Amino acid sequence: MRYFQLLADDRLIHRIHPPAWSLLQQQELLRTVSLPGEEQLPLTVQVQEDSHTIYPDLLDSPAPLVSDAVKQLLELFLPDTGWRAVMLTDIRRGSQHLYWLLQPPVIDAISDQTTFQPDGTLQQLVLSHTKINQPVFRVAGLREPYVYVNLAAAESLLRRSYIGLRLKRIPTESC
Repeated sequence: MRYFQLLADDRLIHRIHPPAWSLLQQQELLRTVSLPGEEQLPLTVQVQEDSHTIYPDLLDSPAPLVSDAVKQLLELFLPDTGWRAVMLTDIRRGSQHLYWLLQPPVIDAISDQTTFQPDGTLQQLVLSHTKINQPVFRVAGLREPYVYVNLAAAESLLRRSYIGLRLKRIPTESC
């Protein structure tokens, strides 16, 4: 099976840049996983846009955020996952854009072939195919809140005309 990392396309010049969150804020937010039907109150994040600003379908910073269109597709792969609304708000221009915090299951899928930097950040991820039982997931033991998808989910994402979304193939352990 093939797996891909879901990435925001940094080639978009005028994409919106929400303010950065600390690693502690990211981890706290990602720990508050919602249950289906028990979604938490929406978060409001202040942004500053201009007349050229683009709101892509995926933002991977400050946390994995997807547009409503991507959420509708990913709900097919994550039927038992809750979502948390995030409103990107520019008070000066009076605009709001709805995003959803992507909170897929966290699974232990790291292969022994994975390498880390001396400071504990990821250098080269290698996934263990036998440990993966989810189409969309995060990997336990990583500092970075990266989201990974299997081939079926990747193909479904690529069939639609989403803006600002990239997929990077992740190697799997050779058996």
